[in-house]
Amino acid sequence: MPERPPTTRIVLSLAAAVFLWGGNNVALKQLMLGWTPAWTGSTRFLIAGTLLMVLIHWTPWFGRIPLPPPELRRALWWRGGLLMATYIVLCNVALQFIPASHFALELSLSPIWALWLESRAPGGRHHPRHWAAAALAFSGVGLLLWPALKNHGDSKWYGELIGIASGWFWTLHSRQGKNLAAGWSATGVAAHSMWRAGVLLLPIAALELLHAGKLPTFSPRLLGFQTYCIILGGVIPFTLWNQCLARWPVSRVALFGNMIPASTMAWAAFAGFEKPSPTFGMAMVLILGGVLLGQWDWERTFARFWMPED
Repeated sequence: MPERPPTTRIVLSLAAAVFLWGGNNVALKQLMLGWTPAWTGSTRFLIAGTLLMVLIHWTPWFGRIPLPPPELRRALWWRGGLLMATYIVLCNVALQFIPASHFALELSLSPIWALWLESRAPGGRHHPRHWAAAALAFSGVGLLLWPALKNHGDSKWYGELIGIASGWFWTLHSRQGKNLAAGWSATGVAAHSMWRAGVLLLPIAALELLHAGKLPTFSPRLLGFQTYCIILGGVIPFTLWNQCLARWPVSRVALFGNMIPASTMAWAAFAGFEKPSPTFGMAMVLILGGVLLGQWDWERTFARFWMPED
């Protein structure tokens, strides 16, 4: 069988990550009904990072990955582990207050954040289309927030804002993951960032347990959800995502994250945990429309149709 071209492999990898993360969001929502945010994130990343380290050093699956050079080890703590830890805590806190599908929609703003950060880099430029794209995407978020602000219902407005903040830190984590992997290994960055994130969250997890005055409930149901998050929502998709970041710009990779809301909603509906809210569909259309407006090369597309022939 002929080997798939690189672009095809990247697209298939991102599609697999999106599918698995949809289930991960639903599983995390269920975990937040019984566990605390930092405890869930710490145990997840400690185990997932350890598993990935074992696979790197004891199997040939990822090739030979050397230990990180000395100048990279400190950066892996504060630009890898810390950003990952911050993202997962905000993610878990948001899921205590809002549906998993709402969180996934807010995370899908990541390409807008990435595009804005890339335009601020040396050589980058602000295009009016980017501002229009951001306005369209954030109007979708506003539509999602409106029922919570108006009715103070099950979807709390502060949960929605925390979800938006988690999307910002996800974008920062993706950018730093790409920078850290340059000249080293995307899989290595995923593994080292994970266990470092787990270690950094341990003190907060301990405070959560002290405040609760009891250990978490280790029911088979919750352990099953955490197992999914560790392996199918952690080791596999984070590895795929980081490998794709090493080859494509952050904004282009993040664009695939806009399929996560649909994946999340499908998982939630299939499991019977959640039904789409009245504003979910329209909000998704507005957010995806904003992302496509900002990312798509419209000039080149229309030039194909309007360029006069020689």
